[in-house]
Amino acid sequence: MTMMSDVLKVLDSAPRIVVGSHVKPDGDSVGSSLGLGRWLRGRGAEVSVVVPGSVPPQFAFLPDCELVRAEFPEDPCQCTVVIVDTPSPGRTGAPDGYLDGAATVVNIDHHPDNEMFGDLNVVDPGASSVALILHEMILESGYEPDRETATDLYVGVLTDTGGFRFGNTDARTLKAAASLVERGADAPRIATKVYGEQSPARLRLLGLVLASLETVLEGRAAVMVLTARMREESGALDDEIEGLASYGHLVRDAEVAALLREENGRVRVSLRSSGRSDVNRVARELGGGGHKAAAGAVLTASLQEARSRVLEAISRVLEGDR
Repeated sequence: MTMMSDVLKVLDSAPRIVVGSHVKPDGDSVGSSLGLGRWLRGRGAEVSVVVPGSVPPQFAFLPDCELVRAEFPEDPCQCTVVIVDTPSPGRTGAPDGYLDGAATVVNIDHHPDNEMFGDLNVVDPGASSVALILHEMILESGYEPDRETATDLYVGVLTDTGGFRFGNTDARTLKAAASLVERGADAPRIATKVYGEQSPARLRLLGLVLASLETVLEGRAAVMVLTARMREESGALDDEIEGLASYGHLVRDAEVAALLREENGRVRVSLRSSGRSDVNRVARELGGGGHKAAAGAVLTASLQEARSRVLEAISRVLEGDR
């Protein structure tokens, strides 16, 4: 495993840096990318921050969003490419062979199934978010993050713990959150922007998804579905779906929540754990991966077939947790 000091040396000497993350961006990938990009610019580097597709609307208030690129720059040969919050190269959205052409690839992540694809790899599965790792790295460099950097990183810490509700919320996480607030992150405003300002279309979709909720396996699991018809009826856009899986946590005594979403002939499965059960084990049985508290997979199956496979995998994991 690469030492943080080695990464800092590489970043100090890199004149051109590309920061990328994963497709279907979330709060940690967006906040970490923006925060890292701002910090690197403050150190004099020429930085391109790539968020594949676009920044989801609930994160559009973040500093430096206007500088984000939707695609990777064409020529990586003179660049140091830093990939955050991404366990494998295939999830970056970069063209085939792009990372192979970079001068140096730095991989900073917290997924336990990370493929260690970088020339330098800082992978800490014990960290609740990549934003937490970056906050610690910035402090180690001796740099004081400004208000804007603190805001970016706070969003990553907040969202990857489900608003400090997931089982990965530990003392290390809360200390980092407090440190970022001390440095200017406005916690109430950020929480309102991320969780409290939702479009009518998303709220209509949420109502339809909640109406589908079922408790199964003696109440230990909650399952919801999101069909193509629901999306059409609600008028919700792709980037308004993020976070719906977590509503299954609201079911009393449910240890695992699952959202099954129809998507282009496949079913995308989002899994959440209340803390005790490891949904990464469920996801890996289904050919996916993630974290103990949040994981996912994509199945080539009908919605009904996918539901049966997901429940079988959840049942096996829950039985092992008894």
